[in-house]
This record gives sequence, structure tokens and C-alpha cells, in this order.
Amino acid sequence: MDENILAGHSLSVSETNHLIRTLIKESFYNISIVGEVSTFRPSANGHWYFKLKDEKSQLDAVMFRSAAAIAPFTPKDGDFVEVHGSIDVYEPRGSYQIVVQRITLAGVGQLLAQIQKRKEYYQSLGWFEAEGKLPIPPYPTNIGIVTATTGAAIRDMLDTTRRRAPSVDITIYPTLVQGREAASQIAAAIAHANALGISDVLIVGRGGGSVEDLLPFSEDEVIKAIHDSSIPVISAVGHEIDTALSDYVASRRAITPTDGASIATEGIWALRQNLAKLPQELSSLMGARTGKLSARLPSLDELGRSMRSRTGSLEMRLGYASDLARQALDSKLEDAQRRLGQCAERMEGVLGTKAAQTIGEVARLWMEGCHAMDAALGRAQSRLERARVDEDIIMGRIGALTQRIASNWQTLSLLIAHRIGTASLSLEALRSPLEALDPRAVLKRGYAMVKREDGTIVRCAKDLGGHETMTISFADGSVRARRLED
Repeated sequence: MDENILAGHSLSVSETNHLIRTLIKESFYNISIVGEVSTFRPSANGHWYFKLKDEKSQLDAVMFRSAAAIAPFTPKDGDFVEVHGSIDVYEPRGSYQIVVQRITLAGVGQLLAQIQKRKEYYQSLGWFEAEGKLPIPPYPTNIGIVTATTGAAIRDMLDTTRRRAPSVDITIYPTLVQGREAASQIAAAIAHANALGISDVLIVGRGGGSVEDLLPFSEDEVIKAIHDSSIPVISAVGHEIDTALSDYVASRRAITPTDGASIATEGIWALRQNLAKLPQELSSLMGARTGKLSARLPSLDELGRSMRSRTGSLEMRLGYASDLARQALDSKLEDAQRRLGQCAERMEGVLGTKAAQTIGEVARLWMEGCHAMDAALGRAQSRLERARVDEDIIMGRIGALTQRIASNWQTLSLLIAHRIGTASLSLEALRSPLEALDPRAVLKRGYAMVKREDGTIVRCAKDLGGHETMTISFADGSVRARRLED
């Protein structure tokens, strides 16, 4: 604006402020300012009011509700931020301020570059390789949690663990999870857990936050403590989109603290789910096996009946062969007797005239009869021997079939006994984990369970009222007690 236009003119205060506002808005539009947040005051209608300051000066700032609703974080006093917006003048007071449209933590880019450089260094050492990481135990008896004792993260981890594995003990190693001292405290808590040696797995983590909030889990102290831990570590830092270097060096990465508790208890949870199905599956398996074996029994009975039928048939055939042999022998004997009679008749006819010839003829005829009889007896004996050989072969086959039937019965009996034995061993193998899940086993280790009169469980002393009556259950019984006034 040309200063000669204003020369010699008197302006009202309103006119002056309006001119100043017009000039500033045109000159300071869409600028970025870096400073420290001071006197942050969120209003009831959703607007944010604060000051930006440095070593020498300060500037009023306002972030209206529409912009504050989509801000990536809520600033607090002491935060070093970079704001983007425009300078505006509030004419009624003649004051100016920056109207903020976007706000980010200053120096985040440099911080991310530092974390990336540190990641590349430890990756070159091989600390992120899966081969060097400890496996997560499937059935832990004690789960250690390294985190702050306040906030939603510890509540989520405790609730998830107690719901999925109520018999598991939980040891909390309290520590800061944000700020300059957090990294050293986290590393010290991991070392302390290793020195105690009572936890089977550690969950190290916190809830979500900004890059600066999660920085302790990317510091050298924490990375080395996790790498040197003799207890497997689950890194459960922030939300699914958040990452820290502890995620890479730990045995497992969980996307949230709740997911970390789920990973630590997944073996016990799966066992509890399978135990509920085991009786039905075992019953179905035994029923199927029994059905198959029962289906084979009728075929064995049928085989026995068939063998008995064939044995009877063979006996009948042997008896018939023996009868034929006897009939043939009798026939030959009758033929020999007939021929001897014919010889005697012929002897009588020739005795009177030719005695010498008669004697020779008689001798010849007698010899022929003897030879015929011997031949007939030999053939009959040969047939009888063949019948006996056939009988031995058939009886041998019958004996072999009988042995096969007996062997099949024995094999079938052994198979049934083996199946029953295997099922018994499977049930016995599942007994110990099942007993470990029994809440009474926890009581036997020296713990006690406190209940109110209505049966609800008391988890904290502060939950009991003055002079309230309770029941304390031990492994071998229970007692009634009453709380005294503090």
C-alpha cells in the first residue's frame, strides 16, 4: 500500500486494525514456523490455544477444531513442533496469531534417519536373523512383562493372559517406557528378569505413540539387552503401524501389547481348545476302528464254515476212493477164483489120458492164476497208496488253512490291543498339561484365592470394604475372614 495514501488522514482504531490485518494476511500466508509449545489450552469446543516460543520471543497460535481433529498427536508443553498456517489479526483486540492448519514434531525426519542408520548397523551384525533367535516356549509357567504399571497396555496384557491361560504366573518388571531415562530402565528390567530366572518368556512393550515416544525401544541399550537375553523376548510396541528396532532383534514381533500376550499363551490356548474336542475325537476314532474290525468278523466266520464244508467233502471223496479200491480188489479175487475153478475142471478132463501133460498144464494154469492175482493186488495197493497220498496232501492243506485262521485271529487281537494301548498313551500324555492348567495346582504352590460372600473373586485389597467378610481358599481347604478397618 502506498504510504502517501495514508499521509494526512486520520484513521480509527478499527480501520487501522483492519488495514493491518489485510496487509499481514496477504504477506504471511501458508508459512511454516518452528518453536516450543507453551501454555497449551484445549477448549471445550475442540479448539487448541497455545504459544510458540524460542529463546527470545513468543507467538500466539490457535488450531481450530476441524484441523485439531485430524492432527496426528495432541501437543503438550515442551514439545518442539513445526506448524503450518497463516498469520491473522484479531481486530477487536488488535492482536495477531498464527492459525495452524497442520502440526508435526520438529526433527522427526532426522530422528527417523538416525534409527534407520542404527538398524542397518545391527542388521550387518546378524542380530536380526531368525537362526540366532530363541524359540517361544509353547507351555510357559511364568510370563514376564516389562512395561509401565499404568496405562491401557498393562491392563490389556494382564486381561488377555488371565483369560487364555489362567494357571500361568505373571511377573511384572515395572519401568518407564517414554523419556530420556526409559531406555536404561527397560534394559535394566530385562537384565533383572534374566538374573531372577523365573520367567519363561518376556513381553517387552508399551502402547502406541509418536516416533519420539517409541524411541527408547530403538536405543542401543535396549537392543543389546534383548539380544543378550537368555529368555526369549516378544516385542509388543505400539500399534500395528508402529515399528521399533526391538521388533527386529526380539524372538517374535507382536503388533500390539494384546497380541504379545496372545503369542505368549498360544500353545496353552490351543491345548485347552483341543482338550475340549479330544474325548469326542477319541470316541469317534475307537468307534471307527471297532466298526472295521467287526466288519471283518463275519468274513472269518464264513471262511470257517467254508473250510468245514470243504473238509467234509474231502472226507467223502476219500471214503469213496477207498470203497472203489476194495471193490476192485474183490473183483480181481473173484476173477482169480473163477480161473482156478476152470483150471481144476480142465485138469479133471485130461487126467485119464495125458497125466504128464495134465500136471504141466495144472502147474502152468496155477502160475498164471498166481501171477494174475499178484498183478491185481499190486494195482489195488497202488491205487490205495495214491489215495493215501491225496489224503495227506488234503489234510496238509486243511492244517495250513487252520493255522492261517488262527494266525489271523491272533493278529486281529494284537491289533486291537495295540490300538487301545496307543489311545491310552495319548490320553496319558495329555494328562500332565491338563493338570498344569488346573487352578488347584496353583493353590498347591502356595497361592490362595479370595472370594466375597457372593462368590466373586477379589483381585486387589482396595476392592474390599471395611469389615467385609471373605472366604480364603487354600489347596487343602478354606477359611472365613473379615477385613479390619485400615
